[in-house]
Amino acid sequence: MFTPRSRGVQVVIDPTEWMRLKRDLDKFDPALTRALRKRIRNAGNVAAEAVKKKLREETPGGNPSGPGRQALIDATRVTVSFGKRSAGTRIVTSSSKLAPEHQGLLNVYNKETFRHPVFGNTEVWEEQQGREYFSAAIKEVMGTEITNEIRAALDEAVTAIGGRGR
Repeated sequence: MFTPRSRGVQVVIDPTEWMRLKRDLDKFDPALTRALRKRIRNAGNVAAEAVKKKLREETPGGNPSGPGRQALIDATRVTVSFGKRSAGTRIVTSSSKLAPEHQGLLNVYNKETFRHPVFGNTEVWEEQQGREYFSAAIKEVMGTEITNEIRAALDEAVTAIGGRGR
């Protein structure tokens, strides 16, 4: 299931089935669990790269990528979880990976427009165009490429253990 979030996108797999598959893979061959995790991460990396590509584009106002957007690019990551509560893949741009001067950009750049002080002068503010970079970029690649990679990874793992997870 594709779930847009305020600061991330999450692909959620039924945790019970995910944990059963992981347990069966670990019993059969732990290398299969590592291979599954890697393929699922690779699918998430396709989406993360789409987000980063969108951040590198000029703004609608014609501004080239600057240090703030580069910080957002550097803070975008993929995590894969086999946990009982949250099994799946998360693509996030994390504020914990941003320097204090760029944390505000995380909250505003994904909007159509935002205001900011000119060179830190809180007496003078200007409006700047943002860009919906997160969900828009992921939606573009979420179709076939990512879905096929996830399905192929799961099918390969299930086949390797003799189809017991079906």
